[in-house]
Amino acid sequence: MRFGLVCEGATDFITVANFLSKALSDRGVSADFIDLQPGLDKTSEMNCGWSNALLWLKNNNLKQRQVSILGRGLFSGRLASKKCDAIIISLDSDCAADEGFLNFCKKHAEEIPEGLSHIDTVKRAIVNFSELSLEGAKAEKHVICAALHNSESWCVGVLPDDPERQVEQIPIEETNALLLAALSALPNAVLVDEGRRIKDRALRNDFCQANLGKIDHLIRRSGSFNQMLDDAREIAVA
Repeated sequence: MRFGLVCEGATDFITVANFLSKALSDRGVSADFIDLQPGLDKTSEMNCGWSNALLWLKNNNLKQRQVSILGRGLFSGRLASKKCDAIIISLDSDCAADEGFLNFCKKHAEEIPEGLSHIDTVKRAIVNFSELSLEGAKAEKHVICAALHNSESWCVGVLPDDPERQVEQIPIEETNALLLAALSALPNAVLVDEGRRIKDRALRNDFCQANLGKIDHLIRRSGSFNQMLDDAREIAVA
């Protein structure tokens, strides 16, 4: 099963590709991941962030994604035209706290009502920019997910700090501190400035690879990861 992933940055892609592929494999689904947004071969971070992810969805509308990525339409029988079997859209819910997020959504897509939770705000933004609905996304081979608070919280989900505490209950500042401490303990951490360790690609990959055996901890501790896992598996076995 080939999943195309739309997310905010390279470390988000690494986290999802490592942890979700392991969780799916444990459930009998072999999965590979293709970075649709952002492209990991690009050294610049200019194409990262929630705004670029949302604009990528707008600029690659549903019909375009169906034809050029999912291989549907007149030439759908040609396997070479099919890049992916499904698309996962995963954004961090803490982007809803960014100043200007609601105005950005109103300017480029549709207005989102105020007063929603961060996770519901981000899901609504994905719906508006992607021309999908929460109810019908899976029928179009799409998974919509908002990590709470961010993909770093999924990394913390495999740590032994408090295996019974849901990651949704951990404040974002504590989440970042816990992950930074874990990354700083890795052998290659000395090669990376402390201020960059949380977003360093190599360290994130080292961390995820070292903790794949603890994926059940994350599954028990994160509702947002579970939702992504369940939806991806449902599409894969359909």
